[in-house]
Amino acid sequence: KIIYPDFNLFKFAPRTIPLNDSTSAMFSIFSDLGMLTKWRIPRDSLARFILMVRRGYRDPPYHNWSHAFTVAHFSYLLLDKCKLMAKGVISELEAFALIIACMCHDLAHRGTTNTFQISSNSVLAALYSSEGSVMERHHFAQSMCILNTEGCNILENLNKKEYTQCLDLIRDYILATDLAHHLRMLPEMENMLGAGVDPSNPQHHHLTSCLVMTASDLSDQTKDWINSKKSAELVYNEFFTQGDLEKAMGNKPVESMDREKAFIPTLQIQFLDHIVIPVYRLLADLDGEAVEPYKSVLENKEYWKVMGEILEERGLGEHRDVMNIFQDELLENEVIFKKLEKKL
Repeated sequence: KIIYPDFNLFKFAPRTIPLNDSTSAMFSIFSDLGMLTKWRIPRDSLARFILMVRRGYRDPPYHNWSHAFTVAHFSYLLLDKCKLMAKGVISELEAFALIIACMCHDLAHRGTTNTFQISSNSVLAALYSSEGSVMERHHFAQSMCILNTEGCNILENLNKKEYTQCLDLIRDYILATDLAHHLRMLPEMENMLGAGVDPSNPQHHHLTSCLVMTASDLSDQTKDWINSKKSAELVYNEFFTQGDLEKAMGNKPVESMDREKAFIPTLQIQFLDHIVIPVYRLLADLDGEAVEPYKSVLENKEYWKVMGEILEERGLGEHRDVMNIFQDELLENEVIFKKLEKKL
């Protein structure tokens, strides 16, 4: 917080922290939430755990350690600013499991989706496809490997009941990052917030924690336009690489992964409308402090709309390489100017 005074604000973009500083920033999240004291975590064990988790990430364009740190940071913001533990809607053990799950939720990600794992008959699909959520189960298995590594078990001082419970929670929260899982739970989350969260209801604890997990996983969408657009570039780099692989295998990729068919502004608006905005609307209903990220995603949707309109006016032929929109400074300036014009 001394080096990055905006660290505990929703507007802060954790991707701006240099990679080597992110591990000490991650340590400070555990410390700031009082977890080292509460769970009697040896400082050297926590340091080793964080470093091992960082090392456990591969380097695809998006699903890497930077993403994991970003997700953990947003979860920290919600726990801190919305006082979810003090209000009793998330217990201290659930909060501990949440931060760990955020860090570990994409461990050893290959940069490809569950659907790709299954269609390519991968080793991971052979291991996990019968249970569903192939990659998420792999991420949890990798998390367990790190926790079981000598000197890295930050759960070692929990009692037996807490230990078992914490592992179950980490698994559940990592599985919650599968959007198919989230969409199945969405009606129940809406009903809970419609009636009001009951801190004495264990299912409400589970639903609230899963909502926090999904919101954290999508939190790049809540940053300012320039930073959220940079994150979108990383996502589409990864998507189109998978699409190219699928074509090489003789398969037809979905539109969002086909660089020859994708129109990114429309795809982003659809993603925001169908997945992102409903999540942050629920989050704002959960706690008034979370209105800010909800407003940010609505604002970013307007930017994508303006970009789409400009590209339509220009004629799509000018942007046959769909990724050019991320390098086009003239386009970026025009989008910002036109958006401002509309606001006035």
